[in-house]
Amino acid sequence: MELGDGDSRGKHRILAELGRVEQEVIFLEKELEELGQTDIVSAVCEELLCLIEKAPDPLLPLTNGPLNLGWDRWFEGPDGGDGCRCFIL
Repeated sequence: MELGDGDSRGKHRILAELGRVEQEVIFLEKELEELGQTDIVSAVCEELLCLIEKAPDPLLPLTNGPLNLGWDRWFEGPDGGDGCRCFIL
């Protein structure tokens, strides 16, 4: 094995690694550019929250007229049930 052979393989490895690093730099530059064009996330979330709060829930029926308070008993806990707790695992 000659010294020149080992030297060319070392150059090839270095050039391959350099190419990989250059591709990664290009990818990161594109990603950074996209992030620069993105709106502030908190502002977008705030707008979305306002839109959601304004619209009625499509799964809940709208009540027209007096409420039936008898239905509330189904959504309350048991009377004096401080020791009774339901845990969902």
